Amino acid sequence: MFWLNGFGLMKLYSVLIFSLLFSLNISANDSGIIKSSFENYKRGSYGKVISSLENLKVNSKTRATKHYLIALSYNRLQQYDRAIRHFRKALKSGSKAQDIYYEYGQALYADSELTKARASFKKSFRGKYKPDSSLYYVAHISQILEQNKKAKRYYVKMLKSKTADKDLLQVARFQLGEVLLTMARKATDPERLVDKFVLPQIDKAIAIKKESSLADEIRSRKKEIEREFGLDPNMLRNGRVISSKRWNISIDEKVSYDNNISLTSDLASSTASREDSYIFETTFNSSYNLIFKKRFVITPSLGLSTKSHTNKDSEAVRAEDNYNIDPSLNSTYEHKLFLNPASLLFNIEYNYKGRFRKELSRRTFYSRYLNVALGEKFQFFIKGETTIKFEYKDLKSYIVDLHSKTKSFSVDQVYYTTSGHLFIFLLKYDALDSYNSTASSTNATLLRVDFIHPTFLPKITLHVGASMSFTDYTDSNESLSRGVEKTFAPIFKLTKKISEKLQFAVSYEYTNNTSLEADSKYSKHITSTQLSYSF
Repeated sequence: MFWLNGFGLMKLYSVLIFSLLFSLNISANDSGIIKSSFENYKRGSYGKVISSLENLKVNSKTRATKHYLIALSYNRLQQYDRAIRHFRKALKSGSKAQDIYYEYGQALYADSELTKARASFKKSFRGKYKPDSSLYYVAHISQILEQNKKAKRYYVKMLKSKTADKDLLQVARFQLGEVLLTMARKATDPERLVDKFVLPQIDKAIAIKKESSLADEIRSRKKEIEREFGLDPNMLRNGRVISSKRWNISIDEKVSYDNNISLTSDLASSTASREDSYIFETTFNSSYNLIFKKRFVITPSLGLSTKSHTNKDSEAVRAEDNYNIDPSLNSTYEHKLFLNPASLLFNIEYNYKGRFRKELSRRTFYSRYLNVALGEKFQFFIKGETTIKFEYKDLKSYIVDLHSKTKSFSVDQVYYTTSGHLFIFLLKYDALDSYNSTASSTNATLLRVDFIHPTFLPKITLHVGASMSFTDYTDSNESLSRGVEKTFAPIFKLTKKISEKLQFAVSYEYTNNTSLEADSKYSKHITSTQLSYSF
């Protein structure tokens, strides 16, 4: 085992060899050869040790030392079969070297003589030479021999040591988890046993030394086990994997320049102010994923935003200053469709909007709405998911004529290219009923395509998109005077990843609205910079 080979490799060798030399009654010539062999051994000249000792004529008192040094040298040269022969001769000759059973065990282990290796490591443990490492080998060999109860007993005994190195403790704790996993597989309720006994051992192994390379390997192994037994907290019953990050909190600061501010009224139509302005927007979003029985994902969220225009001279532009409060509850039921993971969607969104009102000289209530959506996300095509959604929106405003109900249907398709690029296609139809002002009721169709290149440049994402909308007024007079209004809106955006949490983006948007009514025709350019931070 590579993590054990370096544990005190040369420790006590000097004391050991010289104590052997002085304790034995040997000739000066033999003593000189053995001493020089020991020096060669320390220098790593194992071949010289072997060549100088192999043909050395020795008496019964020096035979053990000769074979012991030769065996050690063969061990270092990884010629384990020869090392084993000389270890046996050294032991037969009565070698008292403190580390002989440990070294002999290493050779037997490497040569796959596992039962004999375990017996040798037991003797090393009883002789108190590297007791922690010796006991680890006893446990690990028992594990290899599939004698799991023995392996468990020895690992537990070793883990009680107060002198063991952290690296050794970490690998022992991990291997104990593997032993328990093998035992759990043979039980009638393996999932429960893995959850109750195996995973806690693996967590303890990681905790011993969290920043080690072995800890990273153990974390990967833990994920494999969790997925195998359906215990991954981030894998749902249908196989969909969600982010391990439950909280999602972000704040965005956006500064834009709009050369022709659009005047909005929560209806489908919009007009242009013919005024320009800088716009400052601050947005805060937070959400939390709640997982129930790995089937239901419920995500309560809250969005807060505020928008201010620097052009205070224009009353129309200033009236666009606003704030929004957007609580929502998004939920999914995870299941399978077409043999792939799918999600049944049910979303509720509430919006409260406050806008600047000249008569009050402040921002106050302008409108509120409740939007309910029901949909299905599934994978019919190989390279992306499809989402079909139905929505119903009920809007109330402080201006009665702006009350409306909107029914919507949308389909979007995600497509992943083999090179990692992303296309998103969207088709949406909105039927808006402005029941207190029927002239404002519309049917609108939106077509949109987005292309995202995540690695356009190092740490820079390219986003190019374009949308085309067609708005038709249901009132015959409005339809004749306006015709079908068309809005073309391309976008270009680059996002730089500054750090794991911080991003900076620049974007350009163009809008061109055409209509038979001259006052409804307009075009505009918006350039923006945006700084986003996620917690």
